[in-house]
Amino acid sequence: MNINLKLLQSFLLVADTRSFRKAAEESNRTPSALTAQIKQLETQLGVPLFTRTTRSVSLTPEGRHLLDKARQALAMVSEGLDEIRDAAEMRRAAVSLASSPTITATMLPAILLNFQKEQPRITVRVRELLLPDLLESIRSQEVDFGVSWPGQGMGDFHFEPLVRDPVCVIMLPDHPLAKRRRITIDDLANHALVLFSGTGAATLRRQIDDAAEARNIRLSVCYEVQQPPTVAAFVAMGLGIGLIPRVAVPPAEASRLRIAPLSEPALVRELGLITVKGKAMSAPAAALAEQIRRTLRPNSTEKN
Repeated sequence: MNINLKLLQSFLLVADTRSFRKAAEESNRTPSALTAQIKQLETQLGVPLFTRTTRSVSLTPEGRHLLDKARQALAMVSEGLDEIRDAAEMRRAAVSLASSPTITATMLPAILLNFQKEQPRITVRVRELLLPDLLESIRSQEVDFGVSWPGQGMGDFHFEPLVRDPVCVIMLPDHPLAKRRRITIDDLANHALVLFSGTGAATLRRQIDDAAEARNIRLSVCYEVQQPPTVAAFVAMGLGIGLIPRVAVPPAEASRLRIAPLSEPALVRELGLITVKGKAMSAPAAALAEQIRRTLRPNSTEKN
């Protein structure tokens, strides 16, 4: 039996309002037109659905049974339509992501490759930005969300931590400290260092400087650079020891350098997703965020 969905919708409206007049007003139809639709539905089913008097409209037993089934059916149709709309949005949508240059150069390419395989129709736009500009791009909605370490000016943002990322010491394998399993900040005194500048990674540099000051140690900073690959390149040329987040060690350099945890004090930063508080993500952005979660959460670099 083929039942017109419009007839079922009219039936539900009368059943909910218990009035042909009110149902007609809500659907912008005349009472006679609505009555004709209900009669058509009753004729198709072969049973009365309503008991009508001059003062009231009530459901028959068959009407009550149909009411339950019709609500379930229309709810499933509505859910299916929502899924189709979401799928269509996913096919034609784009996601804008702001990422720390460190993450963009190390972890992000593999994440985006897997996402492209799962969602080939979604275009992902990536902006490499340091934290102040990254936060502004999220606030102004130029991007959907960011991936970075937190810092100052986070009051309007929600930070979802995913990875605990320790600061480590990188050096050439023949460096005097290379055989030590753990290196303290005290061990770094009198050794040439390659560090991030205050603008390159302000929070990390402040942590290192504060740790040295707390122990009354004067660090010998010979070179200050902006990006992790530059730190690794300088170290690889024998220009000094580098202090760098573990996740930021370029894969191409990792096999050529000795990497040791920094202890006493152990400096650990958290890497995660940054969004504006109270702002929901679009379906494509949520899908990419979930891909990042699945990739990063099981692989905390603190275990390395």
